[in-house]
Amino acid sequence: MTTVIEIREARDADRDCVGKLVAACSPASLRRRFIMGGPAEPAEVFRRYHRFLLAGPPHGVALLAYRAANPVGLLNFVSETPGTAEIGILVADAWQRQGIGSALSRWLWASGRWPGWTVRATVQAGNTGAEALLSRQGFKPVPSYERGERDFTLVVPDWAIMTDVMKEAVDDEDAARADGAQRRATGADPRCRGDRHAGRGRPRRSPAGIPAALLPRR
Repeated sequence: MTTVIEIREARDADRDCVGKLVAACSPASLRRRFIMGGPAEPAEVFRRYHRFLLAGPPHGVALLAYRAANPVGLLNFVSETPGTAEIGILVADAWQRQGIGSALSRWLWASGRWPGWTVRATVQAGNTGAEALLSRQGFKPVPSYERGERDFTLVVPDWAIMTDVMKEAVDDEDAARADGAQRRATGADPRCRGDRHAGRGRPRRSPAGIPAALLPRR
């Protein structure tokens, strides 16, 4: 059976939906996503990081994936300076390994807003699912200077080239199932409405690579 999801940009009014998504993630999933060494209870994670999780213009874009009106995934693309950004994806435990992260990423690149940008991602060492997702999009590993972390970077090509990169990527078990999560035609390509963290020299900003402007206020 095909899993149909909807994807749209999150707004401030989606605070409760994002909170519901975080609540659907186990502490283990949240520790992996935010590279936290200590407790990662959903309510506390949302309290600390909700400004980052909902960050839209001018800081970037937040994409929410829905299944039957329930939030199942979130992509954050956050920029402090034009031309560079950090990317992160969170998927509810019950929906992991079903192509949600791949669908969110395809929507982001298909929007055509960021060709030429340098995008970075930091994942917890051993998070093979996240590493495979990044590799399928053309991200390359770069030297990491934080224990227990792996850093990746991508210079975003245009959508046609990105499509070729993703088609030519080596498939794994997750990739083989990625096509099972199909976006509704209205959200498949944001341009076609009718068709329906730390690299060399960059200081660590937070456990999740979150810009200082979006960190919890003390």
